[in-house]
Amino acid sequence: MGQFDSKSCLRESNMPSDMTQFAIRVVSQVVDQHRQWGKGGKSQETGDYYYNDQKICDGINRAFLSQYGGRWFCIAGPHAVFPEFQRPTKFIYFEHSTGWLTGSQKYRIFIYSYDQSGSSASAPPPAYTQKVPFS
Repeated sequence: MGQFDSKSCLRESNMPSDMTQFAIRVVSQVVDQHRQWGKGGKSQETGDYYYNDQKICDGINRAFLSQYGGRWFCIAGPHAVFPEFQRPTKFIYFEHSTGWLTGSQKYRIFIYSYDQSGSSASAPPPAYTQKVPFS
């Protein structure tokens, strides 16, 4: 099974270069660990590989939390999307075309954080001023 080349899959980043290089390394390692060749995978069928989206997101989040602290979010999968709003303060996006033998499909990974400073990184999210009842 060939290595997932996250460097060539990088589509957008507003992270500092050292953080971008860290993301490239982590994404390559984590995706290689949590994808399987051929049938029998436990997650998304994407061309010739089966990707375990949840394990990929968990592995990436653990790596970023361990390295940088704060609150990190990861979305991964063939149907993953990120709205066209203003990008978070730290944002990186990978897109891999898969299944060259069976037709191409996109596998996307978004990693981002809204935290602006290390001191508030571990603070809980702000409380809502008014609770809205669930109907």
